Amino acid sequence: MPDKQLSALLLSDSDLRSQAKFNDTIAPYPMDKTLHSVFEEQVLKTPEQIALQLGDQSITYKALNDRSNQLARLIIEQGINPGDQIGLLVNRSFEMIIGLYAILKSGASYVPVDPDYPLDRQAYILSNSNISLLLTDSLLAPGQLAPEIKILNIKETRLSGYDCTNLNLHIESRQLAYTIYTSGSTGKPKGVMIEHHSAINLILWVNNCFNIGEKDRLLFITSMCFDLSVYDIFGILACGGTLVIAEQAQVNDINQLQYMLQHYQITFWDSVPSTLDYLVKELELTDTNYRQNSLRIVFLSGDWIPVSLPDRIKHFFPSAQVISLGGATEATVWSNYFIVEKIQPEWNSIPYGRPIINNFFYILDDQLKAVPQGVTGELFIGGVGVARGYANDSEKTKSSFLPDPFNTSCGGKMYRTGDLGRMLPDMNMEFLGRKDNQVKIRGFRVELGEIEHVLHHFEPLENAVVLAKDNKDSEKELIAYVVPVHTFDKVGAIDYLKTKLPEYMIPSIWVELQSLPLNINGKIDRKALFSIEFQAESENRLYTEPVSELEMQMTAIWEQVFDKEKIGTNDNFFELGGHSLMALQIMSRFEKQTGIKLPAAALFKNPSIAHLLNSVNDGDAEKKWQSLIPIKSNGSKVPLYIVHGDGLYVLSFRELANHVDAEQPLFGLQPADLNELDRSIETMADIAGHYVAEILEHNPNGPYAIAGYSFGGYVAIEMEKQLKAMGKEIKMLGIFDTDAENNFYSKSWQVTLPRKIKRQFPKMIWVIKSFVRNPSGTMDYQCRLFLRRLHKLLRKLGLEKAVKTDGVFNHIKLINERHQYAFKTYTLQPFNNTVHLFKAKKRLYFVDDFKFMGWRKYAQKGVKVYEVPGDHATMLQYPNVAEFGRILQDALNNC
Repeated sequence: MPDKQLSALLLSDSDLRSQAKFNDTIAPYPMDKTLHSVFEEQVLKTPEQIALQLGDQSITYKALNDRSNQLARLIIEQGINPGDQIGLLVNRSFEMIIGLYAILKSGASYVPVDPDYPLDRQAYILSNSNISLLLTDSLLAPGQLAPEIKILNIKETRLSGYDCTNLNLHIESRQLAYTIYTSGSTGKPKGVMIEHHSAINLILWVNNCFNIGEKDRLLFITSMCFDLSVYDIFGILACGGTLVIAEQAQVNDINQLQYMLQHYQITFWDSVPSTLDYLVKELELTDTNYRQNSLRIVFLSGDWIPVSLPDRIKHFFPSAQVISLGGATEATVWSNYFIVEKIQPEWNSIPYGRPIINNFFYILDDQLKAVPQGVTGELFIGGVGVARGYANDSEKTKSSFLPDPFNTSCGGKMYRTGDLGRMLPDMNMEFLGRKDNQVKIRGFRVELGEIEHVLHHFEPLENAVVLAKDNKDSEKELIAYVVPVHTFDKVGAIDYLKTKLPEYMIPSIWVELQSLPLNINGKIDRKALFSIEFQAESENRLYTEPVSELEMQMTAIWEQVFDKEKIGTNDNFFELGGHSLMALQIMSRFEKQTGIKLPAAALFKNPSIAHLLNSVNDGDAEKKWQSLIPIKSNGSKVPLYIVHGDGLYVLSFRELANHVDAEQPLFGLQPADLNELDRSIETMADIAGHYVAEILEHNPNGPYAIAGYSFGGYVAIEMEKQLKAMGKEIKMLGIFDTDAENNFYSKSWQVTLPRKIKRQFPKMIWVIKSFVRNPSGTMDYQCRLFLRRLHKLLRKLGLEKAVKTDGVFNHIKLINERHQYAFKTYTLQPFNNTVHLFKAKKRLYFVDDFKFMGWRKYAQKGVKVYEVPGDHATMLQYPNVAEFGRILQDALNNC
């Protein structure tokens, strides 16, 4: 008998007594209550207290309750009965919270669906849960997800005619409250079904244990499809606190989160460790004097907590008490906790802690026998938090949810977590990792088998295996080992996965192999794959050590900018995740250290350190750099030439190139030289003429498709005129969110003043409407605009010194000034062509003509308008750029 099994049978009396005390957690809780009933009780106590805050908008407890009651009555009118399941597909908004409570008040349970999930995943979740109604805040075509599902758009519903009093339906606390889907090993996500009483036990334990009340404000940054949201929403609103909702753009912006913590005086933070770790790292690098004294509770769960993180948190948040929590979606969010007081030097990890009330933890061997203290075993969770099971999957439910042989009270079931752990001497558990093929990525549970299942349906691949490893920040990264049928198309594989899986399940590292290694039993040898990955260094890079002094300097700069160790001279700038700002930082630092000036766009032609420095050694740095930059040079279709915006460089178009057809070439046009200012550029026609000359050298006969982004839209118009004057065929003239009226407003104030005065009233009306729709975004934009104009005026009056720039950034400034001078002397004239206007759906600033952006009076053959998701800046960023690419390609194909 193995030693581990033998030791498991030899539990001492002391072990038995200690384990019994460890699980002595049974305590009374209001098991007859529901998630919405405890909220309704709080409404009676604090009706005028702020329940929800979103930017500068807020809703009181009474208003939230009233609107939820009205929507619940409308839901019941749709034929919903108690026990039915309702899908909720909404963005981060007040409607999300109203919808959640309305569903529960109607007697149904909610099934959250993330709007960013691929359509296939959304459709599977709705169909697997037998959804009879879908609440959404967007326009969905009938049958887009499932033809039999009735759709109710929350934003378009008129609730004023419905009674706003509580419905007072009799809803059993053992009725289903929600079904949250997690990754599944067979290629399909699993729906975890949780009853009301289980969630009630959890949220009231948190509120009582940590004294959460009316003065608390929780920053809501998790997805409603992530189980942390259950406490975030229903917990804080069960005790009179305020839920401060972060919009998706704010969730993705560390600077915004830092600001929100201060601005709203947040007292409660709840997230996976990596989010707060990243925020603290940014503060350590950029603002060591930052202090926020209101934050008093920090919940960290879902993944490993860096041992140093709690102390680093307290440097910036001195009042914060850090709590480590664990558990599983299948056991209602959290089942155990540990209050971090002082980091002990012997800790390898933050202790996993002890069970919360009415929950039990068992550390068992393979025969489901308890192991002695200090011996590693598998963690099982028992108690009231254990889920009902998996939606529509009795086989998985039977294998994961077992009878509890140690405690028949509190449900009598236990959940097999697949986690490994052991009991420490102080009777706190220690988490030791996973037993199976499951990992956590940014707190989300990921079954590697689900990713592999999807990859096996990607025809260009013969085979694929997905593994995960820790990076230098102790965060998991997904690695895909692939065997292609012919040539490996990494971009194609990633794009395919994006249509099937959430973003967090897309591997960041890809390793191409001729075949997968097998073990003696003929099975895939995953340990051998790990060794292959290590030999290739991290991120599938064959490390090439820098040798020359220039290589060492450039390598050190890349490692600083990318925050990566051991970057080799053959590593690809774009595969490392490089973008425009990084390119400018690299070139600026390189120039400071060496005196050698290189244009950032040189990285398109030479994306590795070796190639880039070879171009210097060959004397290319002294030559005139071409303006024409091949972003995607291969393909049989008519090439598209895109002119830069105010940023001058075309690196921002690289992502767009990933979302057009494989046969669609795409080239960028940008200023020719950074080594010296081109004094011959005086007019817009000069800029256009230089670019036309480069296009003709590349493609003498045409036909041509030309587009311009922002400022580049005007240049594209002039290029079209010059090419047509030469008798060339213009297949498409594209304008990427350029406002034609800007040409008029660039003139002197004597010319523009009358029209500027005239436009103030409609502009004021638009700003007011914009503020009502998006107060925080509008206020932020208007404040930045005011400050920019104020600083410009102060510099003009000599009351403020101009910001000093040097290196690459100084050349950008000088070229921009020259281009702006050319623009001010430019008069846009009508032209005999059609404008294909690709305009951003979101508008942060006022324009005179929202429909055609002023182009109808210049384009004599008319304007075709294509709306692109995002605003002026984000339309070229993921995920908006994917839709932009599809729309652009359709336009090109139909010209």
